[in-house]
Amino acid sequence: MELLKKENVQICDAAADWKEAIRTAVKPLEEHGYVEARYKEEIISNVEKMGPYIVIADNIALPHARPEQGALKTQIGVTLFRNKVVFDGKNVPARLFVTLAAKDSDSHLDALMEISELLSDEEAVERILTAPDADHLYQYFASH
Repeated sequence: MELLKKENVQICDAAADWKEAIRTAVKPLEEHGYVEARYKEEIISNVEKMGPYIVIADNIALPHARPEQGALKTQIGVTLFRNKVVFDGKNVPARLFVTLAAKDSDSHLDALMEISELLSDEEAVERILTAPDADHLYQYFASH
């Protein structure tokens, strides 16, 4: 998976709420120049308007916003929370946040297909959710 750099993978204990979880998940992408500072707030605003559409499966969220909402370069960030993050109006919690920044409408599609394939494998998801550290977490994605 070429669109994932090791410095954009992290494991955190918990987030106070879903908004803090999004801010935490976007932070590595912001720090390394892939997104503008406003990107995380744009994602939060989108979720407030449209509901928790970013929760794509049990334990899995895919935070993203449109390219014009602050994405500078195409890149993926992976954040695993040890504790569940609950979204308002959604009965399904999330722990794995795969944050997507796309500078245009199609440069991220191959990565999205790889991520979908990986996350459709229940055993792989279980390994990911129980990753002992960020290095292992990165390897689960990089080796796929």
